[in-house]
Amino acid sequence: MMLKRKLFLIFVLLAVLSSCNKFDKPETRPAFLKIDTIELQTTSAQGTNSNKIVDAWVYIDDMLIGVYSLPAKVPVVKTGTHDVKIRAGIKRNGIAVDRKPYPFYKPIKFTQELVSDSVYEIHPVVEYEDNIFMWVEDFEDPGFKLYPYQSDTSMTRVSSPASDLFEGSAGMIALETDNLLCEMRTNEPGFNAMPTTLSNPAYLEMNYRSNYPMEVGILGKSSASEPYKRVPLITLRSTNNQWNKTYLYLPDASNFLYGSPEFDIYFRVFNNTSSNGIKIYMDNLKVVFWN
Repeated sequence: MMLKRKLFLIFVLLAVLSSCNKFDKPETRPAFLKIDTIELQTTSAQGTNSNKIVDAWVYIDDMLIGVYSLPAKVPVVKTGTHDVKIRAGIKRNGIAVDRKPYPFYKPIKFTQELVSDSVYEIHPVVEYEDNIFMWVEDFEDPGFKLYPYQSDTSMTRVSSPASDLFEGSAGMIALETDNLLCEMRTNEPGFNAMPTTLSNPAYLEMNYRSNYPMEVGILGKSSASEPYKRVPLITLRSTNNQWNKTYLYLPDASNFLYGSPEFDIYFRVFNNTSSNGIKIYMDNLKVVFWN
């Protein structure tokens, strides 16, 4: 009986040692990709390189390994030579929990030799995709592409003081106590091809600075003889007179206008509080979708 017990204990001990040997193998230490920023490079026809890229979407061998807020030190638990892809990420509609890779920035692709415990500094510079429709209003020309509608004031082009502006000139909406409404609209035939399904991306990019809320939305109509139907997209809150950049997802509004052959965009400031000294600046407007 004693011998059987000793043999059983020896068997258990050997099993434990074997198990430890099997599962306690040293883990592969990661290599790291260090990405501080992702920059945007534009052509003269694409306007400013201003952007608000906040995330890096990192793929190894076409598999997403994670989304990392910038600046980031990305661990990669693989060694050897691998294909790396990095996509520039944004906050859609400015919402922190709605983070997406921006579909109109080309991904960065390269091959990298990865060695454990090594740090590789990456400096991605993205460009806009090919085969896109892009409408740009940067307010640098004497006239601009927005028109007042049923308003008791209008937008003006301002080029000073420089401390109020983002880069160059800007469009400014100003309302005083006796001003009730300013609505500015586009008149762009190219917008008639705007997507109307949520799965087909289209964005309005804009830099803006404000001390009062402004509504942004889509206009659509089913025939030339009918008035536009207004569909609000978002109300941009005051930025406390600080410049901000946003990417607004246009299908969130245009999907309610499915079947409409004509589209435009509006910017509406309604002074229902009889406030004084309202000022809203806009710059670098871009509408982007696939051709």
